[in-house]
Amino acid sequence: MVTKTGMRIRLFQAMGCVLGVTIPCALLVAQAHAAATSPGKFVMRVLEIPDINRGAGLAIVLQTPGGRTYLYDTGTGYPDKDGWASDHNSGRDLIAPFLRQRGVKELDGVIISHAHYDHFGGLVWLVDNFPIKKIFDCGYRFGGKSDANYTAELAHYDKLRERFKQRPGVYQAAHAGDKLALDDGLDVEVIAPPKEFFHELHPEKRPKNDPAAHYMLNTNSLMLRIRHGQIVFLLPGDIELEDQVKNLLPSVPREKLKCDILVAPGHGLHSAPEFADATRPQVTVASVFTRWARNCSARRVFGAVGSKVYVTGLHGNVQVVSDGQRYEITTQREAE
Repeated sequence: MVTKTGMRIRLFQAMGCVLGVTIPCALLVAQAHAAATSPGKFVMRVLEIPDINRGAGLAIVLQTPGGRTYLYDTGTGYPDKDGWASDHNSGRDLIAPFLRQRGVKELDGVIISHAHYDHFGGLVWLVDNFPIKKIFDCGYRFGGKSDANYTAELAHYDKLRERFKQRPGVYQAAHAGDKLALDDGLDVEVIAPPKEFFHELHPEKRPKNDPAAHYMLNTNSLMLRIRHGQIVFLLPGDIELEDQVKNLLPSVPREKLKCDILVAPGHGLHSAPEFADATRPQVTVASVFTRWARNCSARRVFGAVGSKVYVTGLHGNVQVVSDGQRYEITTQREAE
């Protein structure tokens, strides 16, 4: 169903088919907001990141059954010649207004999948302007300051991480098998990377324009499996194409990869058919700019296993509301 404002809503059951449902247009926005704030429901919103011609961007707002608010990644934010106040920072320009509009004045936690500016850039602003109770990452560091691949990007994230480490009980490094206590109503498990981290399998095959530091940060993205009742969400960060098949699939039991809702790895730009077959999501959401949206591989690869694929560059913000038995999808606009 599409409303006058372009919002679309679909209702699903766990591991089942789409249910026929009719909702009056005038009630849709109110019902979507009510569902997002009702106790006992879990809400995941994948925000559309503006195209600033750098990176791709991921920012996911998670609202738990108990009313807590977390972020999985914080969108883009890149340095400019004046320091760290570039024209767009997703923390300042996207996330904070979105949260404040909904009455959220502090974050119960921020989960950073990996240290790339299109994933942690928003945190650069949020850390000084929005209260954050907890931060999670996998603790991965590529080399050190003497390493030729150690970049200003890595150095910047290391400084941010150290600020949180100085506050007792605020920082937590998490690895495969760890459980994150986000909310009593959720089962949240880290399924990658392992504590010893993934290693590059074939450095000789890596494109010359993709430095080892960039590639390996993607490969060791913090990957979450979130279960709310019967509904399973999978958030894999930017794990690389080869590693989806040769690192992840051999190390994670298939039953932990099967999911209802998947956020496409690597913005839907590098999607392995083997990973799609293992996860078999009913719904896939790719966070990618409009200029890449129509041709992103997620539409083809996950569509081939029967998944309904939403792309932020086409659909705008994508919201999933789960009651533990069923879930509904609301998009900001209908894809052209």
